[in-house]
Amino acid sequence: MLCTAGEGWYQEEGKDPVSLVPGTVITIQPNVKHWHGAKKDSWFAHIAVEIPGEDAEAEWLEKVEDEYYNSLE
Repeated sequence: MLCTAGEGWYQEEGKDPVSLVPGTVITIQPNVKHWHGAKKDSWFAHIAVEIPGEDAEAEWLEKVEDEYYNSLE
């Protein structure tokens, strides 16, 4: 994933959130539960490239709770 504009967050399950700014590149391994999106005071644009593989596909999970999302600084 490449952040192209705005600012955002990326977080893998069990790890600290990572701030995204234009030029940030994140490599997401298959089957890693994560979320990404705009910071609460910004918008966010990105390019995502998916490489097909066995047992490696995108799966939409639960949403990030508002209370947690709004607590990120």
